[in-house]
Amino acid sequence: MVSLDQTVVAVALDPMAHSLGLTTFMMHGVVLVYVLALAAFVPVGGMLARRIGLLTTFRAGAAVFALASGFCALVPSGDAAEPYLLAVRAVQGIGGALMMPVATSVITDVYEEHERGRALAVYAGLAQLFLVLGPIVGAVLTQLLGWRSVFLVNLPVGAACLWMIARARLSNRAGGGPLSAVQPLVMIFSLVLLVLGLYQCGVWGFANARTLTVLATGALAMAVAVRLVLRSRHPLVDLRLLRIRPYAVAVALTFLVQAPQLIVLVHGTVYLRQAMGLSLLATGISLLPLVAASAAGTFLSGYLLDRFRSVRVPVLLGLTLATVGAVAWTAVLPSREYLWQVPGMLLAGIGMGLPTPALSAELMRAVPPGKRADASVLRQSIRQLGGAVGLAVAGAAALAANEDTADRAGVITVGAASAAFAVACCVLAFTLPLAAFALPRGARSARTGGRGSAGRGPGLPSG
Repeated sequence: MVSLDQTVVAVALDPMAHSLGLTTFMMHGVVLVYVLALAAFVPVGGMLARRIGLLTTFRAGAAVFALASGFCALVPSGDAAEPYLLAVRAVQGIGGALMMPVATSVITDVYEEHERGRALAVYAGLAQLFLVLGPIVGAVLTQLLGWRSVFLVNLPVGAACLWMIARARLSNRAGGGPLSAVQPLVMIFSLVLLVLGLYQCGVWGFANARTLTVLATGALAMAVAVRLVLRSRHPLVDLRLLRIRPYAVAVALTFLVQAPQLIVLVHGTVYLRQAMGLSLLATGISLLPLVAASAAGTFLSGYLLDRFRSVRVPVLLGLTLATVGAVAWTAVLPSREYLWQVPGMLLAGIGMGLPTPALSAELMRAVPPGKRADASVLRQSIRQLGGAVGLAVAGAAALAANEDTADRAGVITVGAASAAFAVACCVLAFTLPLAAFALPRGARSARTGGRGSAGRGPGLPSG
């Protein structure tokens, strides 16, 4: 459900905007609020899993996600559409955030060490499969049944998920302990203000007093949240792990890689639909070079990591291909010729798929085994935050470049799409030399590079 939602909703954005009368500001908001909720509540999901049990948390997340999806399909027309849709999309993101930290832990509990790598590879493979199928599924559902069907499809899937979990008779271990409300509230408040300030600067202007006030308040709240977490005996998330340099480097690069991935997916989809005037089904098919190449890059990453025993190979190769591909794709956007876009899409897709699994393996290798669950929660939260920040900055650039009439009509012009793509190119161009400088040099030893520790097994799950 979580993987499918990333690409299904992107295809449905244009018909949704036309049906409900959404502006381009709200089109971005529909995606942004979901990703922001994922980032903000992943630590809450990890905290609940430790306190009340893995399966209890997972069931709650699946139920919330499915029910919120159903309510997304019931969004009314008129003035109430925008606040309603933002609210239920945020709740949907919260449901996904409750599931994400639990999934890998459940698989780790169920399978023995010698089976775990294969099980995690299947898990990651299915996630990538649904990521690839998303554009086609979204296009077919929207064209045949309307855009509301892309949300309704999660109801039977969620019901099947809960039924299978009930039959699986898995352990619902819980460590107990107190549940902190202050830490999550301050952390969520700070993230919302920071991302909102970045997005609103496309409307208010970066030097506007309102923009600076929101960003300054968000930064102050974040400083308070970090202090609360570091001083707590039961922290929301273990920020002390960032003192481990290889882990901190891998997390920072994961943050930076996630941003351009979501930018090109969302803005590329809307560009194909609106600027090129493709049908829904043609839009879904046209996205396949990007998402299929990304899935191929994910699987190739594990092979390169095992073959060369160095995280630098898949990460630097991926960032190089992604940068070249994103620049090439951006350069041909004004031509509106699809065939000229395919080479850039392929290079960008495979390049963006390569770094994340290798970085996941590197950061898991860098932390003690007893801290891997906490490391995974922190990594997932920062990764989703990277997507939210990237979408906010790209959305601000697109809003600043978009024409006022187009904005009111819910249309993103070619110039606005190019501005959003330029943000992705700049992030990639910045990340490549940073990775070359910061990543460890030399090959890993066979002892630390095998699948049983931090090789392909723990590294593959990218959700």
